[in-house]
Amino acid sequence: MISAEKKEPLSIILKESIFPSYSTAEYIIKKFNLTKADKAKIDANISDPKLKKAIYEILGIE
Repeated sequence: MISAEKKEPLSIILKESIFPSYSTAEYIIKKFNLTKADKAKIDANISDPKLKKAIYEILGIE
């Protein structure tokens, strides 16, 4: 299911409200305009595994 307001999966929106790493990940993605193509940049600059996992999940990186 997709949220009409944010155009994101509802599971991500719910996780943002429960887990701070998802809110931080969303902020980082928007601030630095990250996309799937930025996987190497994410790996090089994000050391927190929970934050990295949240960014990967939001961007759909496997």
